[in-house]
Amino acid sequence: LGSLGIIMAGWSSNNKYALLGAFRTVAMVLSYEVPMVIALLVPVILTRSMGFGAIAEAQSVWYIVMAPLAALIFLVTSIAELGRAPFDLTEAESEIVAGFHIEYTGMKFGLFYAGELLHALTVSALFATLFLGGWRGPFVDQVPILGPVYLLVKAFLIYFVIMWVRYSYPRLRIDQIMDFCWKFLTPLGLVLLITTAILDKAIAGTTPAARVVIHLGANLLIAWGTVQVLR
Repeated sequence: LGSLGIIMAGWSSNNKYALLGAFRTVAMVLSYEVPMVIALLVPVILTRSMGFGAIAEAQSVWYIVMAPLAALIFLVTSIAELGRAPFDLTEAESEIVAGFHIEYTGMKFGLFYAGELLHALTVSALFATLFLGGWRGPFVDQVPILGPVYLLVKAFLIYFVIMWVRYSYPRLRIDQIMDFCWKFLTPLGLVLLITTAILDKAIAGTTPAARVVIHLGANLLIAWGTVQVLR
């Protein structure tokens, strides 16, 4: 829905820079949804459920420990989905004069900006639920009100990381961004997904501690192999 709003805003502006920003949205945002969905399948496989509640309940050990590569892929693709730097090609001020919202001022521009900030907080809450145990934490069974507090704290921590990345890295070119998606993140995500699925089936019935160690070892091995291939 966010992508559709940007496309409609750029297309209806009758401005070539706004239209170029919308085209970049089609190219980048929709492309990065592929490795994002692949990364999302990893916690689904580990939990054997697509329910957020079940995924949070199953994390006696956070999935960011068991599947750090999936968490990293999801975080990077989420930043791209948000259109935040270094993936802010939809509103590249130095190239396309603010992009898709160049023709919008006042409250209309304010709604675009508020939507982007709210989208970032939503993605942070999703990451906290999928990889950081969601509402789970110390004494949450005795004091249930701590559940929402834990979720908000984790979400704002991820939000801080997103802002940190935004102010630390320069904008990338469109060809670099597309190569990064299709030639790196997507193959890496597929290898991780297949490995996780096979491993989780093979080690069914083992102790939780052994399961964590084996999945973490597989992730580290894939990361090491990726570095060697890149070198």
